Amino acid sequence: MKKRIIPSILLRGGTNVTLSQQFTPWRTVGALAQQLRLHVRRNCDELLIINTDLAGSSSFLCPQRLLSLVRQEVDIPVAYAGGIASAKDAALCINAGFDRVYLTSAFIDKASVVSEVAALVGCQSTGVCLPYRRSFNSDVPLLWDFRSDELRQDRPLIEVLQSAVESGAGEVLLYNVDGDGSLKGLDVSLLRILENIRISVPLLIAGGAGVPEHFSAALKSPAVQGVVAASIFALTQETPATIRSHCESMGIAMRRP
Repeated sequence: MKKRIIPSILLRGGTNVTLSQQFTPWRTVGALAQQLRLHVRRNCDELLIINTDLAGSSSFLCPQRLLSLVRQEVDIPVAYAGGIASAKDAALCINAGFDRVYLTSAFIDKASVVSEVAALVGCQSTGVCLPYRRSFNSDVPLLWDFRSDELRQDRPLIEVLQSAVESGAGEVLLYNVDGDGSLKGLDVSLLRILENIRISVPLLIAGGAGVPEHFSAALKSPAVQGVVAASIFALTQETPATIRSHCESMGIAMRRP
């Protein structure tokens, strides 16, 4: 399966695009329409939009302005994350034109909601995003609940990952909170763990990619199908195209537009 580079766009305050550090918005870098056009010009072949305004919300309302901009500006697959709490919410997004939705809070609270979403929109359109951290006295990655800033000692990441897949997720994004926005490198130690378990769906990783070598180091692993990143595309000259070319020079088969 060819490997993927997936730029992410974080929204805050409507259609303002922001960067984050450790899952906390810290710098506005433009407007959504501008960022969508920029990524298309840079030969991006898929995008992930994360709506931080709705993250953890108990009620979902996908802004019409967001939907219309996505329809107008891009003709590539776009996934959505932020506030999806039910199968009905997921169907609203898919019917509006998004190709996949990611659940986080709803899955943390009730894993069976993933099965409900998958039954309605299909496993291929159902993703789960799992933010994680490590405690100071252990190397075991643990689920992190951003709503309460709580490291879930009772929920090791690998067990939660397996639960997400068993519940019907067609793709899982593993998000390293401590690396988020650092540009210092992806969680290579997690790759060794993933390579020792058998997961039947594509796995994406995020948090810390800052140079092309960070992408190739992760994508050469058979356990990972794609890397999600934001800051590198806003703060450096790198583009999906330049990173794709670097990875191909390292012998990695990459998906192309």
